[in-house]
Amino acid sequence: MWSVNTMFSACSACKTVYPVSAAQLRAASGRVRCGNCDEIFEATHALFDNPQQAREHAEQQLTDVTREIDDLVGRALDEVPATEAGVGGEPDAETLSSDVPAEIPEPPPETEIYAQSLSDVTDLLDIAISAVNERSRVDVDTYAAPVAAEFVSCVSRELTPDEQTPSEAILFDPAPVEARTSWGAIAAALLLTLLLNGQYIWSERYNMSAIPALRPYLETACATLGCDLPLRHEVEKLEVQEREIRNHPHVNDALLVSATFKNTADFSQRYPIFEVAFSDVSGTPVAVRRFMPEDYLDGVDPSRGMEPGQQTRVMLEIVDPGIRAMSFQFDFL
Repeated sequence: MWSVNTMFSACSACKTVYPVSAAQLRAASGRVRCGNCDEIFEATHALFDNPQQAREHAEQQLTDVTREIDDLVGRALDEVPATEAGVGGEPDAETLSSDVPAEIPEPPPETEIYAQSLSDVTDLLDIAISAVNERSRVDVDTYAAPVAAEFVSCVSRELTPDEQTPSEAILFDPAPVEARTSWGAIAAALLLTLLLNGQYIWSERYNMSAIPALRPYLETACATLGCDLPLRHEVEKLEVQEREIRNHPHVNDALLVSATFKNTADFSQRYPIFEVAFSDVSGTPVAVRRFMPEDYLDGVDPSRGMEPGQQTRVMLEIVDPGIRAMSFQFDFL
C-alpha cells in the first residue's frame, strides 16, 4: 500500500518505476539512483500519480530519442557524395571508347576515398548523436507533471505485479565528509588549560594552603618545584600553660604580663597574634591590647614559625587599665 503523498517516476535508462515522496526528493535534491541499472536520473522531471503513466512516459522518451537518431543517421548517409561512396551507373561502350585516353592514368587508391567517406560519416554521426542528447536534455517538459511542492494526493491502492518496483531503489544522497580531528589543536588546548590552571594555583597558593584537604598536595608540588608556602595556622592547637598579670615592680601605673604557650600540633605553624583583654565585674570589656610576634619575641625570627611541641614564653609591659578592670583573658588570633 502506498501513502497518499506518493508519486511515481521512471528511470530514463531502463524504464523501472519507483515510488517517491516529497520529503525524499527534498533530501536528495530530486536525484534518484536506479537499483536496476545504477543510473542516476532526475525524478522531478517526470512525476505521475500512476506508475503506468510513469512507465509509458519513459518508453515514449526512449522511442523518440531512437527515432531521432535513426533520422539523423539516414540524412548523414544521404549527404555522402555518390563518387566517394563508389556508387554510379555503368557507362556504355561508346562513351568508354571515346573517353579512353592514350595512356590510362593509374586511379587513386580506393582506400583513400573509403577512409575519407568513413571519416565524414563518423563526424556526422557524432554531431547527430550530440544534437539528440542535447535536445533530450533541453526538451524535457518539467511542467508536464507537478513538482515536489505541488504533489496531488492520490488514493492508496495495491500495485499489480507488473507495477511492483525493486526495493533496492536508492535516493542519491552524497555521503557527508567526515570532519578531520586535529590532534594538534586538542593538545594545544589541553596544554593551555594546564598552564592557566597552574598560573591560578601559583598565584592563589597562599590562600589555598589554608584549606586542610589541599595542603598536602600543595606541599608535595612545592617540594618538587621549589616554591614556598606560608606556615599553617591553627590557633586551637596552641595551649596556654602559664599566665600571670601583676603590678610592674619598677614602673608606676603599669602591669607586667607573662604567659607560656605550647604548639601541640604535629606540624610547624606561624606565631599567633597575642591578645590581652580586661573586663569589669559585668564582663564588659574595659581595655584590649594586641601584640604581633615581633612585639613579644626576643631574639627569635618569626618567619621560622613554631616547631611541633615548642614552648614560647611571653613577657610584656602594659599600662594599667584602672580600677574598673577586674578580670583579664588571653587569646590567640
